[in-house]
Amino acid sequence: MPNAETSTAGSPAIAFFDPLLALLVPSRCAVCEAPRVDLGGGGVCRACWASLPVLDAASACPRCALPSGGCPCEGCRLAPPAVARTVAFGLYAGGLRTLHHAFKFAGWDLLAAPLGARLAALARATAVTQGADALVPVPSTRRRNRERGYDPAMLLADETARLLRGPRRTLLSRTRESPPQSSLPAPNRRANIEGAFAASPRAHGRVLVLVDDVVTTGATLFEAARALRAAGALEVRALVLARTPEPT
Repeated sequence: MPNAETSTAGSPAIAFFDPLLALLVPSRCAVCEAPRVDLGGGGVCRACWASLPVLDAASACPRCALPSGGCPCEGCRLAPPAVARTVAFGLYAGGLRTLHHAFKFAGWDLLAAPLGARLAALARATAVTQGADALVPVPSTRRRNRERGYDPAMLLADETARLLRGPRRTLLSRTRESPPQSSLPAPNRRANIEGAFAASPRAHGRVLVLVDDVVTTGATLFEAARALRAAGALEVRALVLARTPEPT
């Protein structure tokens, strides 16, 4: 017979912790907004995690992760980027788009742990980090990091590196503030980001894996890789959370 301390219904102990749990554990899923009955998951229900649009690396462009049947896409054939290989966890659509928005724009930094776990699993499955010296986050601007209180790519890289038991290195910095890439049409994004990164001399002679949250046209990722290669990196790969279905 459960006593007053262990009962799950009407328990004084449970009633005492209810306000704290309400603060620490979101009561509704961040994706579908259905009431959550399970703990953990970064505020996302198990059904929504299971239904994310996962991208098969074998069916994507090996250079930019664009869905392309596994062959290099036209853009990468015509102008090979500085990144040697890119793998993405999923398509920037459906539940993953909602999660990304919550993580990057709505303050849901608690999503870094479950999202980083998926990036770590992807890295193991694709061997994209094999032989690499470090993970390198693609930094956002200081102003946007101050506004949101954190750098999304940094959190993802920290969690991924922790799970892979490998180093994370801050080898890139922003040289200037620039308008968000998402606010610009595709033709203007390359010019907007050109020269926006400076790479540390410590990149010299290393094989590095960039970590970022989303790739759309690839302009930001490719410019970050170009800066690392210019600093002497032997090879630059990329591990990203989401890839848009097609450049927009």
